[in-house]
Amino acid sequence: MSTTTTKSTSTSTSTTTTTTTSTLTSTTTSTSTTTSTSTSTSTSTSTSTSTSTSTTTTTTTTTAVTFIPTGIYALTIPTCATWSQLGITVAGNANGTSGSDLYSLASPVGIFIDNNDTLYIADRDNNRIMMYYANAASGLVVAGDLTAGSSSSQLNSPKGVAVDQYGSIIVADSSNYRIQSFPSGSMVANTIAMNSVVNPLGQIRDLHIDVNNNIYVTDSDYNRVVKFSTGNAVGVVLAPTNGTGSAANQLLGPFGNFIDGNQTLYIADTRNSRVQMWISDAISGITVAGETGVAGSSLALLSNPEAITVDNNGYVNKVWIKTIYFNDNDILTFIGRYIYVVDEGNARVVKWTTNYTTGGVCVVGCSGIIGSANNELNGPRDVKFDSQGNLYITDQANHRIQKFLIQLPTSPCSP
Repeated sequence: MSTTTTKSTSTSTSTTTTTTTSTLTSTTTSTSTTTSTSTSTSTSTSTSTSTSTSTTTTTTTTTAVTFIPTGIYALTIPTCATWSQLGITVAGNANGTSGSDLYSLASPVGIFIDNNDTLYIADRDNNRIMMYYANAASGLVVAGDLTAGSSSSQLNSPKGVAVDQYGSIIVADSSNYRIQSFPSGSMVANTIAMNSVVNPLGQIRDLHIDVNNNIYVTDSDYNRVVKFSTGNAVGVVLAPTNGTGSAANQLLGPFGNFIDGNQTLYIADTRNSRVQMWISDAISGITVAGETGVAGSSLALLSNPEAITVDNNGYVNKVWIKTIYFNDNDILTFIGRYIYVVDEGNARVVKWTTNYTTGGVCVVGCSGIIGSANNELNGPRDVKFDSQGNLYITDQANHRIQKFLIQLPTSPCSP
């Protein structure tokens, strides 16, 4: 008796995996694996087994996407420039009255200006974000409505706003203790981060975004500045390193913040009446404006500093170098910049320059009078530059945004 059994098995597997991260990194991986097995068996006299396996794997290619600073992120302002003392109302009512129509604002807080000079406003008491195109007489509602709420289409006392490189509107939804992202053209938000056990988040007083879409918020409830990297819902505390107080490694009721192109952080340490500079990875800050714990109206002092900007986003216009000695051993040299401070208690904006110990220079609101005239401010809250170097100031208690035109020098600035 002769029996012959023949068994043939063929297996082929092909797998392709593609992953793309559109924020900063794009990664593509392709793997192809083929396995073929053939077996033949004869029970009479012979047995033959043949197995063949073939595997082919391609390499992984990673391409980094880097945003180059342009426009408002790379604006050079002459060091000796000045600004008109007469403000132009570009949003809200010039007479200082509040309202809820498309021509009015109610206690606006943070502002953002894009490369097209489009103005975005955190209209706090109207629970909305307003957008004004350049030279427009009225605004458009681009997030929230007149009703405070916590749904994905609502806001509750927003205090900060920015627009990322993809056109999404990022909002500090302060009384909901969260950061919201409204995709371009959408009134429905995605939550980037919110208050939780692993990520405590209190009242957000200010929100900034850098050229690579990292978000920086000032949390006055916890007296700190927190960074949220792209795609990360849990923040990293950048400052302080030693809790609440008036020491160099502490903060007390901070409001505004600013991050420059070297990752140097500037903080309006409001209740300490000073501006602190924290160099990347530093364990303490350096006072660069004001005097710790001393509020005043002279140009050597500040009173409730609430917002800052540095050389219009700090990527250019490097103007001075300072060397600091630590413990007689460590030497730190950094490049300083002009610092523009909203001095809320004095209803003015001041510029601090090369040697901060000599005090600041008044830029706008220099009359010393709190009011609603076009050369006056009342409770200023934020400051930004447009693409031409004009100053925009949130004149909060006057429920308006004021624009102060830059006055360029007719000859080169002296060193």
